[in-house]
Amino acid sequence: MDEELAKKIEQTTKEVSFLRGIVITKSVDIELLIGALITNYFVLSDKQSKFSNMVLSDPYFSLGLKINILKKILNEIGLTSYDGFKKDLEKIQRLRNRLAHSGMFGFDGDLIYDKGEKPMEIKNAREMFDEFIPLWSKVMEELEKMFWHIIGKPSPFKKSEEGENSVKKMG
Repeated sequence: MDEELAKKIEQTTKEVSFLRGIVITKSVDIELLIGALITNYFVLSDKQSKFSNMVLSDPYFSLGLKINILKKILNEIGLTSYDGFKKDLEKIQRLRNRLAHSGMFGFDGDLIYDKGEKPMEIKNAREMFDEFIPLWSKVMEELEKMFWHIIGKPSPFKKSEEGENSVKKMG
């Protein structure tokens, strides 16, 4: 193999691996916060740690399952969020899975993955990353508001102003 081509492949592999790592790490942030929401909704305080360790940390308790349970909790308690919040959660999960499980295709950071309706799709890792990051920021902010609402305490990190808080109890 040509030395220049080998260097390009190595550099592209490093760049894609770096982007994957950030997306997976930030997805874990979301997953942990959703887990905390679920735990605080269902479990008495003396059992929270056991519930989290035995149930939420189980490898078969996926991000998708946590998202589905969160949606049910929000519907159950009548908590609303910004329009598109649930779709944003699903998009985060989809982007995370595509970045984590797709194969490298070519030498420019393209990834190939099974999309479902098409046999295979190709998309650039940087494009997926750039789509993921603003969604992550928006969803994390909303999940933090939900967390403090569910535990019934004001956030110690931000001033709560009625106009800024998009998490509301349906009436």
